[in-house]
This record gives sequence, structure tokens and C-alpha cells, in this order.
Amino acid sequence: MQRFGHVIGGRATEPASGRWLPSEDPAHGTPWAEVAQGCAADAAAAVADAARAFPGWAADGPARMRALHALADLLDAEWPTLVEAEVRDNGKRIAEVRGQFAGLGAWYRHFADAAASLGQTRLSPVMAGVEVEADWLPFGVIAAITPWNSPLMILAWKLAPALAAGNTVVVKPSELASASTVLFALLAARVLPAGVINVLCGLGAEAGAALVDDPRVRKVTFTGSDTGGRMVAAAAGRTLAPVVRELGGKSAQVVCAECDRKAALNGIAAGIFASNGQSCVAGSRLIVEESIAEDIIGALVALAHRLRPGDPMDPATQVAPLANRPHFDKVVAMIETARREGAHLIAGGRRLDVPGMPAGLFVAPTIFTNVTPAMEIWREEVFGPVLAVTTFRDEEDAVALANDTTYGLASAVWTGDSDRASRVAPRIMAGTVYVNHYRSVDPGVPLGGIGRSGFGRELGPEALHDFLQQRVIWRGTTPFPDPFPD
Repeated sequence: MQRFGHVIGGRATEPASGRWLPSEDPAHGTPWAEVAQGCAADAAAAVADAARAFPGWAADGPARMRALHALADLLDAEWPTLVEAEVRDNGKRIAEVRGQFAGLGAWYRHFADAAASLGQTRLSPVMAGVEVEADWLPFGVIAAITPWNSPLMILAWKLAPALAAGNTVVVKPSELASASTVLFALLAARVLPAGVINVLCGLGAEAGAALVDDPRVRKVTFTGSDTGGRMVAAAAGRTLAPVVRELGGKSAQVVCAECDRKAALNGIAAGIFASNGQSCVAGSRLIVEESIAEDIIGALVALAHRLRPGDPMDPATQVAPLANRPHFDKVVAMIETARREGAHLIAGGRRLDVPGMPAGLFVAPTIFTNVTPAMEIWREEVFGPVLAVTTFRDEEDAVALANDTTYGLASAVWTGDSDRASRVAPRIMAGTVYVNHYRSVDPGVPLGGIGRSGFGRELGPEALHDFLQQRVIWRGTTPFPDPFPD
């Protein structure tokens, strides 16, 4: 049984309370590690250490860039040492984790390079007799709250620009998948000053709440459920700390009759069955044109039936377990609700028995047809390998169905008609609209949502500015006038 404590001041630290939380291996249904159960004292210690490190980290931009490049180089060499912990913690297929981790260094290198171009900007005031410049200041201590589905990749989206901008960070990983974050922070401590990255483990209601309540935390970046996003935003409001929230989704994939069917099938499968649908941009609503619906659905059912379940540590595995037991129970319950509400189950919908892993949290790739917008399976995020299918008659119908959601994170349009793409894609209300593509992210492209999918954006050309505050400097070029002339 391994133990993963906090990382404070670049060192592994045991919880002040002496309490530990079990971490269950979802492939085998048994605990494999313990994670520190942080408390208010641990949160205060982590924030204090980040606050101590902030002035030196913020002051020397060239040294900061060199340190981030050193971190990127270290990750390029050492990322394989982090893989097993994440796979055992959340059950993601090792093939996917290796793919994510092999590129971790690129996120830190990208934002280190981008920060090198930050500087003053000369403004053009209307007023005569003044010159005005603007520059940028880091916030100070940032709280980064990350989810269990892709802990280190999503952390990179937050941490790389926050550090490049000159902030220090306290990371609060999900208590259900903290191990890889702890190991990453200990690795980063080889090349970054102590206190620049701190990791606070524990429950959201204890450690997370204490972190967000600390007035020394000057900004919060959160990825998780919309329920969690509301709670974090409310708590941060007490100290007036701004919050970026990247929340859930119920993303639509619109498939038109003239599309490249092979490409569309690949995109649909990547959107809902890769990562077991445990992705914020999972394409969980399939809206397919009536004339090709039978062929597309038939091909998806055949695909769902041939995907191979197995040990997530095996590179040949195509269906891994769901990440944790509470989530498994939620997904199973939503499948049963869909049945009761009249959706037609045509694939999956059951727990899988995998040889050698009788207690594993496996759910078969699941497809429902005859889904209506009134059903829970259409309206609420499952975050599992569950696809809700309906059909459309014309473009107006397709757009109306795609926009019939309170979420708005991602969407896709699959079409071989560029004019049709130009008509349909701009009418879909989502933070990201893919055309003949799906589920990609890039450090140079913004990511974020509309409505229940969150507020603010991560990544993209403005990502550094999201972790900076603008300061304006006025200079009088003529004598300041007497405000009370005779």
C-alpha cells in the first residue's frame, strides 16, 4: 500500500491530522494506495509556502523561463515514471495516458516561450498632456482545482500559463486521483524553487474549501462538475477572488448525409468511447441525418460490440474501467433511467465481467436510440461511454437539436459540403465547434464553455493574460493644472 502525502515547499508532507483516504484501483475494485486527508492547517501551510515563494518567482522573468524550460526537458525524459500511478488511480487506458504524458513538456515549453514576449504596451489616450503605458502583474497565489479524469494533462493547462505569468500555485487534485499529481510535483521540485508548486490533497469540502477561503489566494481555476463550480465560485466570492470554471458538457455531434462516413465514425467513437466518455468534451449526443441514420447507427453498434475490455495497464485494451465507484454507480443509474424513460437500448447497457478482474468497474459501450430531448440521457451529463442518438430532417432541425441543452462546451459538424459547414457551425452555441474533426486540444487554442459548461477560457493566446492583472502608468507631459484657479 503506497502513501501519497501533500507536497509543500518541494517536499513530501504528511497530513497534519494524521488521516489518510483510500484510493481504489478501479480495474480490480480494491485499494492500492492512501492519499493525505488534508485539513485547514494543511491548506494554510501550502498557501503560506506559495506566498513566500511568490516574490522571488515573480521578480526574475529570465530565470523563470529557464526554470520552465528545464521542467519541460525533465518531463520529456521522465514522463514514463508517472504513468502507472495515474492508470492505477483512475483506470484510464495506458495507451491514452502515455499519449497525454509524452506531450506534457510541450505545454510548459509553449507558455514559457509565450511569456518571453510580455512587456509594456503604449496606449493612445484622447486626453492631451499625458502618456499612458500598460504592463502586467501576476496575481500571486493561484488555487488550481483539478478533476480525476485526466489529472496531469488538465493540470498542465492551468499550471503552465500560471507559472509562466509569475504566479505560484497550490494544486488541489481530486481525492479520487491524486497520486500522479503528487509524483509530478516532487519531480518538478528538482528544477523549480521550493514553494512554486504545492499540492494539497484531501476532500473538497475540507481541504478544498479551506484553500478557496484563504484570502491570500488571489485567483481560482477549477475544472469539474457544474455543481462543484457553483460551490467554488460562491466560496471565492467571499474573498473576491475571480474564478475560471471549466465544467461539464452535453456535446452534440451533427452528422450530415454527405459526410465522409469513415471519418465521422472515427470522430464519434473518439468522442464517446475513447476515455470511456470520461471527457468534458465527450460527444454524448449524436444527431444524424435521417437518410443515413440506419447505416451510421449499425456501424456504431458493430464497433461497440467489438471493442476489447481488459486491464488498463495492457496496451491492447480498448475498454477500461470507469474511474471510481461513486461514478460507476451514477453511470449505471443513468442507464437504468434511460430505459425507464423509453429510450431504446441497442448496445451495452450493462456491467462487463472481465476475466481476472471480477470486481472491476467496467461498463459496456452503450448506445440508446429513440432519445427525446425530454429524457435525462439527453439533458444531463453522464460522463461515461453512453451515446444518446436522435435524427434530424433538415439544417434547421439539426441546429435546434444541437442547441437544445443548458450546456455549451463542444460540438461537431460532419459534412462534405463546405457551404453547409459554413451555415451550420456558426449557429451552434458552444465554446468549441469542430468541423470534420473532434476532441483535440492545443496550447494555442482557447478552451471553455457557455451556460452550464462554465465561465472563462483556458489555453489560447490570452491564457497568460488570464493569470495577470493589467497595471496602467500615466505620465504627465505638461505641468499639472491648478484645480482651484482664482
